[in-house]
Amino acid sequence: MGQEQLYNQIIEQKEKLNQLINEYWTSYSSFDTWYFWFNMVTVIIPLVILYFYIDKKKLFEICFFGYTAHMLWANVDNILSENNILVHPHTLTHLLPFGVTVTAVLFPVTFMLLYQHCTNRDKNFYMYAAVASLLFAYGFGGISYAVELLKMHKGMNFTYLFFIDIAVVFVSYWVTKLFCKFKRSHFK
Repeated sequence: MGQEQLYNQIIEQKEKLNQLINEYWTSYSSFDTWYFWFNMVTVIIPLVILYFYIDKKKLFEICFFGYTAHMLWANVDNILSENNILVHPHTLTHLLPFGVTVTAVLFPVTFMLLYQHCTNRDKNFYMYAAVASLLFAYGFGGISYAVELLKMHKGMNFTYLFFIDIAVVFVSYWVTKLFCKFKRSHFK
C-alpha cells in the first residue's frame, strides 16, 4: 500500500472513530446521565474554590505550576488513552480529549493549592505531594474506577497511576522553581 492510500485509510478510520465516539457520548455520557453532571461538577467546583483561595500575590507562579502539571498530565493521559491503557469512557463532551475534567482541572487545581500551601507555610512539598498523589491515585482513581469513569487495561494499575502523579507533580515543581530562579536572577 502506498503512502497516499495509507494516509487516506487513516483519515477514514479517524472519521469512523469520531462517529463512534459521538454516538457513545450521546447514548451514555450526555446531559441526561449522572456522568455528565459529575464531570461538570469536577470542572466548576475546583475552579470556584481556586478563584477564592488562590494567593493573588503569587498568582503567576502558582498558575505556572498548575499549567505545567496540566500539560504534563494531559499529554501522558493522551498517550495512555490513545494506546488503550488508561481510558475515561465518560467525558464532559465528545469534542474534548478523554479525561479532560481530571487532567485539565481537578488534578492541577488540587496540586496548585497544595503548592501554595507548602510554599506559603514553608512545608515539605515532596512529602505533601506524595501523600496527595497517593490519595489521588488510590482514592479518586479507585472511586472513578468503581463507578466506571476510569478503565485500565494492559497491566495498568493504581500504583502506576500513583507514580505518574508523583512524576508529573515533581517535574512541575522543579520546572516552576527553575523559572522562579531564572526570574529572580534576570528580572530584579
